[in-house]
Amino acid sequence: MYRRLDELCEFAPGVAQPQERVFWFVQLVDWLRRDGEHKKGLRLRYLRTQLEQHPAWRENVSQAINALLRSWDFEQLLAYGGIPRDFHFAGAVKEWLRFRVLPSACSTTDAVEVLMLAFDREDSRWLSETELGKLAALLIDLDTRADITRAMERALISLSNQLVAQAHSPSVNNLSRVERSPFAGLNAAVEGFVAQARSERKPARLLGRIAQCRELLCRSEQELTARGADLNTTFQLERMQRQLARLQLLVSSSCQAKPEQVGRVTGEVVDAVARNTSGRLLFERSSQLWLRNLVDTTAAVGQDYLEVERSAWHAAFLAGAGGGVLMSLATIAKYTLARLELPAIYEGVVYSLNYGLAFCAAYLLHFTIATKLPAHTAAALAKSVQEDSGHLTRLRKFLGVWRALVRLQVAGLLGNVLVVAPLSFALDRALFALFQVHVLSEHTAEHVLHKNALLGPSVLYAALTGVFLWFSSFAGAAVDNWVRVVDLRERLSTHLGVMHRSAEQRARPRAQWIVERCGGLAGNATLGLLLGGVPALFAVLQLPIDIRHVTVSASSFALALSQGVTDSALLWNAGLGVLAIGSVNVSASFALALQVALSVNAGRAHSSARALVKLAMRRWFRGARWPKGPSLGPQPLAADARRV
Repeated sequence: MYRRLDELCEFAPGVAQPQERVFWFVQLVDWLRRDGEHKKGLRLRYLRTQLEQHPAWRENVSQAINALLRSWDFEQLLAYGGIPRDFHFAGAVKEWLRFRVLPSACSTTDAVEVLMLAFDREDSRWLSETELGKLAALLIDLDTRADITRAMERALISLSNQLVAQAHSPSVNNLSRVERSPFAGLNAAVEGFVAQARSERKPARLLGRIAQCRELLCRSEQELTARGADLNTTFQLERMQRQLARLQLLVSSSCQAKPEQVGRVTGEVVDAVARNTSGRLLFERSSQLWLRNLVDTTAAVGQDYLEVERSAWHAAFLAGAGGGVLMSLATIAKYTLARLELPAIYEGVVYSLNYGLAFCAAYLLHFTIATKLPAHTAAALAKSVQEDSGHLTRLRKFLGVWRALVRLQVAGLLGNVLVVAPLSFALDRALFALFQVHVLSEHTAEHVLHKNALLGPSVLYAALTGVFLWFSSFAGAAVDNWVRVVDLRERLSTHLGVMHRSAEQRARPRAQWIVERCGGLAGNATLGLLLGGVPALFAVLQLPIDIRHVTVSASSFALALSQGVTDSALLWNAGLGVLAIGSVNVSASFALALQVALSVNAGRAHSSARALVKLAMRRWFRGARWPKGPSLGPQPLAADARRV
């Protein structure tokens, strides 16, 4: 274990086993970062000074460093270090699991693994300093430098070959077709650049071609967003962007060997390696377009709900009332099925079918289950502050969406609750009048009220249900995105069976009807599966976790009241619990959807979107007046917006 600088320098393993040399290098880097971020540059300078003053130390450290560097494959490091080696997302996940799940070995000659052992992502800041280049010039001998230079040139050619191959693959080439792709001449341009003497290289033309390639990839991303993004193509475009950035870095650095260039390349490679082994960044960056498409699809559904006709109070209330009717029937059906006393797993299946049928019927009949709206409307709300326009324009648009959202949500929720509870009560009384039996037994009624009581875990279960409500909207958006990716409308309207019957004109409207509803039906079916199946799964695992949905809870409360429960304290507790469940269902789903929408779109939209949302919400709750018309004048809102 090396702790002091004199130990690190005196016992530097010039001739040793690979694991001993790697372990020494890790300890040296740990010594450099030991006193905190602000002193790392000072320690680099101090190390160089000490090595200059102690020739024996310098010889030992130089021998160990050169032996370590000669064991590395620099072509692989520069061409692949920090860049996924596979062309598909599953390969990147497998590579990440190998790095993160399995313990890292010091007995390795893989440069990426050594850098992972030695450095953190924050180290790229001090590695980029000029002092590192001066230290490298002091320690690295001429033969090793020549090997690294040749490896850099081979890495340039390797990167260009990979980029050209990927650019001409069907998944990328079909996105943005141009008369002459800048990728077509990239390989020849790189080979010509490398063939020149180092002192004669002029990188401007090659860097310009790289910029054109990056611009073409940006257009491909836009096309993918419009067409529908699949995960592998999204990952491949992100991988190509990172390869172009690495190519640009190597081209800029291959013309001169200044100390700052050495530090810059080292810092960039270390940062890329750390990023590539970060699970959060891997999933976030590789699936960015795909997630963005899902959020945009969700927002489009929300915008459709927020149209003037559908978000009018009367229309929203009637749609909610229709949803209340269906949920009342679904709740009664649930308790009727419960009398069968099926095993938990089969009970989960029938409950899932029951809920799924109710939700899908509400969707097809244009009714609303109000708790399903926040996930869609929150995405539309986030999109309203992410337009390319001024702050005041975006604030006005936010206010318009917010007012429609509140009106739609309140009217729909009231329609649900004010219909589902009285209707359930009336149906139970009618059933008792006809057959002398209630939907709930006396024991079950009291149990139901206790389950919905405010003083219990109901609020936590309602929050879990809010997560399910949000997730189901994402599932529906994913199916809608897949429908666009595979062009399902054309497949249904022009497949061989249709063409043989010459029925394309009749098949196309049917195909359009199916395609338009695939996402909605999938989202509603997913919600039914989650609400019915997850509690059954927890029951099988003997975990006391359940779901609480406001329409089911309100209907259950009414059924218990009809059964004849007279404990006023229990009734009040359960009634307040139903109100809390509705509030948490809506707020949890809305908060998740808004957070994801703002996060996913942050890269392409204004960074002030979050601040604008906070400002708009604060002013709305305060009841502040909002300016109207093009001439605003010196109003308080303008001052607030300038601070965003």
